[in-house]
Amino acid sequence: MKQELVQREFVEPLPAEPVTRRFVRPTKYALDISRRVCDRLMEGVSLRKLCEEPQMPGRQTVLKWLHTVPQFREDYYHARRVQAEGIIDDILDIADDKDNDWKMITLANGTTKIVADNEAIQRSRVRIDTRKWVASKMIPQLYGEKAIQEHTVTGDLAKLLGQAINRDIGLPNK
Repeated sequence: MKQELVQREFVEPLPAEPVTRRFVRPTKYALDISRRVCDRLMEGVSLRKLCEEPQMPGRQTVLKWLHTVPQFREDYYHARRVQAEGIIDDILDIADDKDNDWKMITLANGTTKIVADNEAIQRSRVRIDTRKWVASKMIPQLYGEKAIQEHTVTGDLAKLLGQAINRDIGLPNK
């Protein structure tokens, strides 16, 4: 049986009407849109998911607004702080949730036994650790691994400290 290869030419028909987008993403800064962005962030939605929603600006637009609009930058960082506090609440909820920590198994002799569900426990641990890491990056002053110490000293003490820090000069001889 001989098979013949038939070469077909596929031509896409032109659409009868021009294809239009269902929505247009905003690109110019608008206070009402920026407030919706910040509100959604405070609800715990990631910027990536938020920017995929219809009628929301794209990620590059939001990043541009951060760079060029001081009021939006301030509102955005406030929204991120609130989001971090929500993440901390999620950690407590995950840690307190015991629903999936145990499972019932049937033994070979037909009896049932309740045992720890190590997979669910490990998953909860990963979820908690991930949220702790994210919170430590969002608000390192509160949730970071190490304490960040900032010193602002002025006057004669500032000169002394500045000289003491500089190893070439050392402490002054007085």
